[in-house]
Amino acid sequence: MSMHNRETGAQTHIIELADFQHAPASGPSLLDGNLRLLDKVPVTLSVAVGEVSTTVGELLALQEASVLRIERRADTPIDVILNGQVIARGQLVAVDDHFGIRITDVAAARA
Repeated sequence: MSMHNRETGAQTHIIELADFQHAPASGPSLLDGNLRLLDKVPVTLSVAVGEVSTTVGELLALQEASVLRIERRADTPIDVILNGQVIARGQLVAVDDHFGIRITDVAAARA
């Protein structure tokens, strides 16, 4: 069946799709062990020092120079997070006039 769309001048057709018959995969895997294909894929890492639990009242009372105490010891490694998963931990360092993370522990791969 063919229809004409007056607004765009385009013709539309109804497509009948047959049920998909899932066959076992065969052949090489998608990356076939060649992770170098992903080298230029951009990612964003997050670095988490810690979290603070507070109330709305305490939050509204915050002013400039207020201090929020993070419930994490100063010597505890900082989490390096990719897509919600901790992938490494490290120490906060100064690199010139920027912060940096020195990786001290890489998370084990999970199956």
